[in-house]
Amino acid sequence: MKTKSGSGIAASLIVACVFGVAMLLALTTGAGVYRQVQDRVNGSADERLGITYITAKIHSYDMADSVKAGSFGGEDAVFLQERLSDGMVCETIIYVHNGWLMELFCVKDSGLGPDDGQQIIEAQDLTVTQDGRMIGIDYTDADGRRETSYVYLRSGG
Repeated sequence: MKTKSGSGIAASLIVACVFGVAMLLALTTGAGVYRQVQDRVNGSADERLGITYITAKIHSYDMADSVKAGSFGGEDAVFLQERLSDGMVCETIIYVHNGWLMELFCVKDSGLGPDDGQQIIEAQDLTVTQDGRMIGIDYTDADGRRETSYVYLRSGG
């Protein structure tokens, strides 16, 4: 019957400890890389959130005579209109006011003003132009990054 020596047990413990330390280092490094990638993805998404929100709303209202560029309270705005089954016309107005991208849903010509809308995301500026079926959006986010997008209205606006 063979007996194990103290040096064999010590060698096994050292190998197990080295393996454990290597695994901990790999996990720590992987978690750091994952955190950096996640921060970059979140930052990229935040940069485009405002312009993406506006273009998505325009696409969802792309029906005949439903999308118009105009002015609301002295600010450029996008007007998205819909006619309800009872003949009432409602509109969603998207604009920038007091450092925020705002949205106001109301009955057309309700008399509500820019302060009555709902804050969506912090923003600096919004310029909206319309040339026939083409809506141009020039949006500046809270950090001063400027994004430009053009939306073609397939239904004629």
